[in-house]
Amino acid sequence: MASEITEQYLKVIYKLTEEGGQAKTSDIADALEVAPASVTEMLHKLSDQGYITHEPYRGVRLRARGRRIGQRLTRKHRLLERFLADFVGVKGPSGHEQACKMEHALSDEAEHNLCQMMHHPSECPHGRSIPKCERGMTCERCTSKDVPLTEVAEGQSAVVSHLMSTDRDELCAMLAMGFVPGSELKVEKKVPMGGPIIVNLKGTRVAIARDRGRILHVMRTA
Repeated sequence: MASEITEQYLKVIYKLTEEGGQAKTSDIADALEVAPASVTEMLHKLSDQGYITHEPYRGVRLRARGRRIGQRLTRKHRLLERFLADFVGVKGPSGHEQACKMEHALSDEAEHNLCQMMHHPSECPHGRSIPKCERGMTCERCTSKDVPLTEVAEGQSAVVSHLMSTDRDELCAMLAMGFVPGSELKVEKKVPMGGPIIVNLKGTRVAIARDRGRILHVMRTA
């Protein structure tokens, strides 16, 4: 597994070469706010490890191995920026800094669920394209694998996939209740006559109204 510093370098190089060309040592140093000599030393290591191709005085290109990591981390970063801007209200430099801290800890599963919850955004708040995921399927097919909580039978277990709502207050309320993408739950009872759905969420019994059960999408596990 690549170290955090390696991931950061590969992400910066990916961004600088996203539209083609090579990344210059000086541009990498400026982006990372480190001395050019330190960048040169790190580039030699990345080259030895097979992540990049480094041509002195010309620039750097990502090899397939490095591009996968750089692209994956860039995707997580831009999804997090989108989430922070749209759902938390943290934008601009603060959103960028927070995303930088969170991107390394975000698992691939959490990234997938976050993307679904936000209905597969195509751009970050700065207008840059969010790289496609590596799951090998269209967004439509990806979304079709989950169902609303209202369709889960009593006694069945599921994992929260995403929330199908554009109402920010409603989304925040659901997240605050613990219905975070990736959370496991079990339907204990569906109260008749349109009553609430009682679920066990992380050891706690929670009642969720039917209308909210329709926007809470899950993937059955049992």
